[in-house]
Amino acid sequence: MDIEDIFSRPEAVRGIIAIKNLKNNRIYLEKTEDAIASFKKERFNLDLSMHPARELQEEYTALGLELFTIELEREANQDEDLDSLLQECKDYYIAKGCKLYC
Repeated sequence: MDIEDIFSRPEAVRGIIAIKNLKNNRIYLEKTEDAIASFKKERFNLDLSMHPARELQEEYTALGLELFTIELEREANQDEDLDSLLQECKDYYIAKGCKLYC
C-alpha cells in the first residue's frame, strides 16, 4: 500500500506493519490500530536504538536506514481480527522461506 495514501486518509488505518531488511530479506511484522502512529513509532525506536526486537535493531544500526523499508503489509477492516491477520502474514512469509524477526 502506498504510504502517501495512508497519510492522506482522515481515519486511522488498521492492519499489519512490515519492516523489511532489503539486504537479507528478513521481516518484522506487527499489528496496528493506527498505521501512521506505528510508522512514526517504529522509525523513532530504530533511530534511537530502542526497538524491542534486538536482532532487528542490531542490523538496522549496522546497515542503516537505506536498507530497510517500513510499510503497511496488509490493511484490515474494522471487523477483522488483527491477531489472525498477523499470523496469516507470518505463515505466508515462512512458507516463502523468509526469516522473521522476533
